[in-house]
Amino acid sequence: MLKRLIIFIDHANFFHNLEKHHIRINYAKFKEFLSNKFHLVGAFIYMGFPPELYPKKRRFIKYLDAQGFVIQSKEIKVSPNGKKAQKGVDIYIYRDIVELAEEDSYDKAILVSGDSDFVDIIKRLQELKKDYEIWGFRESISNQLIRIAGDFKVHYIEDILPEIKI
Repeated sequence: MLKRLIIFIDHANFFHNLEKHHIRINYAKFKEFLSNKFHLVGAFIYMGFPPELYPKKRRFIKYLDAQGFVIQSKEIKVSPNGKKAQKGVDIYIYRDIVELAEEDSYDKAILVSGDSDFVDIIKRLQELKKDYEIWGFRESISNQLIRIAGDFKVHYIEDILPEIKI
């Protein structure tokens, strides 16, 4: 029997790294690559939404939905000086990963992010004896996250780009 897998993608972290390298990927192929040899229970993607969705963002969301991603969103706040801030998304991810682990909804979690904010998630998954992997970009993945997770649990998106790049 195949292990049950849930994928959790921190879209802000992932998207900024893709943009920085001028890379576009096929999200369906990415999901398929990550879930190979597993029974995929769900693929969640966490993102901030501006108060008004522009057509390009609406098309992207429709695309993700058509590829089977569950979109978990938080509104992006705009300060009086025009600065945009995404708040609470990391907490949302933490809550989902931990609650679903405690409910025994999956055997393995894949977290797509290099953010050090997720160190506590890894510690909790270790306490719950849940299998996990971290996927991120070499130059932006937190050394603290690598240390806590273990080198063998950390994988780099650059290594699979030929298979998922558009």
